[in-house]
Amino acid sequence: MPLLSLVVINMLLPGSNRCSLFVVPLCLAMLAGVLSTTAWSAEKAKVDDAIKRGQTYLLQQPKIGAEGSLTCYALIKSGIDKQHPDVVKQVQDVVAKCRTTGYQPGLQHIYEAGVDAMLLEAVDPVANKPQLQLIANFLISRQLACGGWYYPHEERLNQGDTSITQYAVLGLWAASRAGVEVPIEVWEKTAQWLMKSQCPDGGFAYHPTDGLKSTITMTAAGTGSLLIIRRELFGGGGEVSDPVRPGGPAPAGRRFGVLEQAADEPMTKPEAPKVKTVSTLSKSSVDKVIKEGVQWTTAHFGDRSSEWVCYYFYGIERVAALLGTDKIGTHNWYDDGAAELLTRQLPDGSWNDQSRAIPSTALAILFLTKATSTILPKPKRVALVGGGLLAGGRGLPENLDAVQVKDGQVAARKLQGPVDGLLADLEKSSDDVRVEAVQAAVVEAVQLDRPEELIGQVDRLKKLATDPRVEVRRTAMWALGRTGSISVAPLLIRGLTDANEEVLREASLGLCILSRKPDGCGLPVDPTDGLKEDATEDERRRHLEKWGKESNNLWQKWYFKVRPYGERDDRTLLKRKS
Repeated sequence: MPLLSLVVINMLLPGSNRCSLFVVPLCLAMLAGVLSTTAWSAEKAKVDDAIKRGQTYLLQQPKIGAEGSLTCYALIKSGIDKQHPDVVKQVQDVVAKCRTTGYQPGLQHIYEAGVDAMLLEAVDPVANKPQLQLIANFLISRQLACGGWYYPHEERLNQGDTSITQYAVLGLWAASRAGVEVPIEVWEKTAQWLMKSQCPDGGFAYHPTDGLKSTITMTAAGTGSLLIIRRELFGGGGEVSDPVRPGGPAPAGRRFGVLEQAADEPMTKPEAPKVKTVSTLSKSSVDKVIKEGVQWTTAHFGDRSSEWVCYYFYGIERVAALLGTDKIGTHNWYDDGAAELLTRQLPDGSWNDQSRAIPSTALAILFLTKATSTILPKPKRVALVGGGLLAGGRGLPENLDAVQVKDGQVAARKLQGPVDGLLADLEKSSDDVRVEAVQAAVVEAVQLDRPEELIGQVDRLKKLATDPRVEVRRTAMWALGRTGSISVAPLLIRGLTDANEEVLREASLGLCILSRKPDGCGLPVDPTDGLKEDATEDERRRHLEKWGKESNNLWQKWYFKVRPYGERDDRTLLKRKS
């Protein structure tokens, strides 16, 4: 029977004949998942088509000055070859501005320097480093005493402009990524100006000293600039500390480190600062301003006019990428932005707002392609607990071509392919190296790329859940909890009494995800919670056995209440009635 029909019939039945309260939400969730997957595929196709049409429009336009560099930068970020004649010609034009006397921009001044640097770094940061040094020197020489940047008008030298400052920061960041040393004082002065110029409501204005109000475009510009500076001064990624609630409770939804890294833990080791001088600014003071900027943006996310839409969305993309978030508040920034941009694209493939057609189209493409995300290092999924089988040469495969050494550690080459193929590999793999490599590939495929591929793999996962190999069972438990199928709950519940501690963890978290009960069923989600650090092996074993038995009983009671309607006349029910 079709799923939707089951839902409708269930709603019409008398109360005593209805399915479990769990069944309808589950059906709806499954239906929503199918529909959302189909809808997303359709929307992705529309976005891809919009990008291609935008590319076609830009390729037909003249490429001059700042507009030319911004255009070519957007073309590269959207997949056009770096050796395309238009790109090569624009790079030559930028290089020609870098003379023995220094960088000489055209009429767009700081804006032009910023996008010229972005283009050179995107094309070849090594070959273009000398020119990037000259552009950085120019930007640094034009920084005002207040710390910001402005148009070259003498009467405004100490004011600062949030938009122009944003592009100066983008240019310096591009130079820094290419290895150009930007003095720490430059970043600090810019941060101090932005922190002082923040409006009382938490937003940012175009010209702060003019008493202008906060706007969504300038708040994205100011917040994004501070996020870049924060990265340059303190290293690391987008995780922002919470200076508003010092010593407060840990963020909700924290997960212990199992097959995947905890969501609110740094995904990589903090990067070293670009220069060795220690910043005199406190990280928490910068974080405070960033948080207030994000809060203002969240509250005014939909308050945009049609004047600077593309400029705004590119600013939002940068903020979200640097924060490493899919949502700003409750807003899915990319889906909302893409939907709006699709409706605004003109028949010739362009977008046209206050920025004018060529810049607007380039900015729209930079948003749709998530351009800033391509700059940042991809998060590393680290520390597969219980791993390390490759360390010290243990478990090396016979074919050493399948092995690579990184940071002194032996690592298997990354495996790719459909999830069903990876799971089949897991079934067949006999050596530890292969198992661990497949395990990592399964996690990455499901978590980052293709979660829908778990649908239809339940039978295979059931088999893997009883495999004698610990790492295989762990992978199966991790995947079972993400299938969305209530039928796998008994296997996860059985996993709560596994002899291996890591399998217990995966089974426990899998049940939390499957049941939508993030706090578990009354006991700590982590089986080692409450265990003394200096516990003996015997104490540890007894603690885990007690936790497993009690957790098993609690989750069994939960499953008895929510199990599928077809199991309602099983032996368990008859036994309980008697």
